[in-house]
Formats: sequence, C-alpha cells, structure tokens
Amino acid sequence: MTLAEFSPLQRAQSTLPFLIAALALALAVLLPLLPSSVVLAGADTLFAALIFHGALAAGYPLLHTLAITVLSFAQAGIFQSAADKAGSVWLGLAVYCVASAAANFVRYRDARRVMVLGAALSLAQLLDPMGALLAVFLLPVCVGLPRAGEAANKAGLLALLLFMPVVTAIVLAYARGVLGFNPMQFLGAAHRLGEQVPLYLLLLAGFASAPVLWLTMFVRVVRRADGLIAVYSGLIVMVATALASLLGADRDVASVLIGVGAASAAGLCAWPRAARHADLAVAAMALAAVVSWLLVNLPSAVT
Repeated sequence: MTLAEFSPLQRAQSTLPFLIAALALALAVLLPLLPSSVVLAGADTLFAALIFHGALAAGYPLLHTLAITVLSFAQAGIFQSAADKAGSVWLGLAVYCVASAAANFVRYRDARRVMVLGAALSLAQLLDPMGALLAVFLLPVCVGLPRAGEAANKAGLLALLLFMPVVTAIVLAYARGVLGFNPMQFLGAAHRLGEQVPLYLLLLAGFASAPVLWLTMFVRVVRRADGLIAVYSGLIVMVATALASLLGADRDVASVLIGVGAASAAGLCAWPRAARHADLAVAAMALAAVVSWLLVNLPSAVT
C-alpha cells in the first residue's frame, strides 16, 4: 500500500506540515498559559507528528510509517519521557529537529535549508541545554562534508549557519544572567531524573540502543551522507553525556535513550529508496524498542 494509490492520503500528506506548524505555533504562543500536562501532551503529539511526517516524506509505505512512529514511542527512553517519568521529551524534539534539518542541509545545501538548520539549532537551545553542544559539534561536520562543485573556502557558509544559533545563545545568556529569566521554566518539569548510573553504563546504553544508526553507518545500501548526520547526532548525545558526567551534572539512562532514539528516527528518514528497506527499518526499530527496555532496567540488575 503506497500513497500513490490513495489520493486522499496524498492530500493529507500535503496538509500535514501545516498542521504540524500550527501545533508548534500554538504551543509556543500558549506555553505560559497552559498547564504542564497539556504542554506535555502537545509536545508528545508534535514529536509523533514530526516522526510520522518524516517517515512518510522519505517514501515509506503508510503501514510501515505508522509502525515506525509507534515503535519510536515504544522505546523506553521516549516512552518514559513522553509520560513524564524520566528524561525529557524536549531533548528528543531538539535532537530530532536538529538531526533532520542537518540531514536536509547536507543533501540540498540551499538557502532554505540554511535557514531551517539555523532555526533548528536556535530552537534546540531553548528546549534543552544540549542544544548548544549540537551546534558546536554538528555544524563543522555539516559544512566540512565534501560536495561536488562547491567552493573550497567554506568559512562563509559556516559563519552564515552559526549566525542564528550564536545570536540565540547570546540572548539566552543575557536573559538568564542579567534578567534572571529562563525560558525553560515554562516547559514544566523539563528533566525528570531516573536512577543514577555510572558513566560506562550510560555509554553502553547509548551504543547498544542504536541498531538503526549502526545500520546507517555500516550497511552500504542505506548509507548516505545525510543519513550519517543522524549518526553524528547520536554520537554527540554520547559526548554530551560524558561531558555532563565529568562536570558533575546528572544524566540518567532515559535521557541517553531518548536522544539516541530521536537520532535513530531521523536516520531512518534519510535512508535512500526507503520503500525498498521498509521491512528492515521496522525490524530495526522493533529491536531498538526491545533492547531499550532491557537497558533501562540494567541499573537495577547490576546494583
């Protein structure tokens, strides 16, 4: 079953981006006025809609797209964050938006993608502190990837991409340091911490819960430069986890799993000829869901 066979579904696909934009705008405008439970439900719906739209736009059949969306939320990190039990659904949104925007930029590199990537990195800083690390580590990779016919000097492109994230970082620093205003306070309980575990278990959880990213990196038929950006995003989550641990900040297994799970969903949406690999994508997401629940219970088993 494909979209080409169902014109109503084609019309629904064309209107879905506008519905997603309307939901995001409503959340942004009404965020200070809504109760935290409604904000969380809106964030969960937005996250699911973004994954569904990304998989559908990538060319997966409808039933496989639904399965990928459901299995994404069946992963322990995303499920617990969506239920506000541990982790942060905002971190998942930040990683997914940045990884998807970076993948599209690497693939097309036009003015629209430059603006979208800059906006995604700015938004990520508002949603989670890891957003700044995503910009620092991801942008040089995006600019540095080779592209036929592109000028050797890429400093101008990097400066253009950094403009919006840098301005956002300056404004946030001024708001927090001088005005005492933190936009994250409107996100409710943005980071509920589960059971604390050693760093090596956090890194083990991140690497073991990413079969989609391993496939994207090592299987030739699904490997492409824009897909590798999702792999780099997952690695940045690992680097940020290690840095947070070394600096004394708290990260739990759910936080790692939701970041890697969001990067995995973005990676699936960058697979070439997605319809041919739909069964493999669903199988990989199912494996990730099973492994994630084993990993989230690992701290109790080793202590």
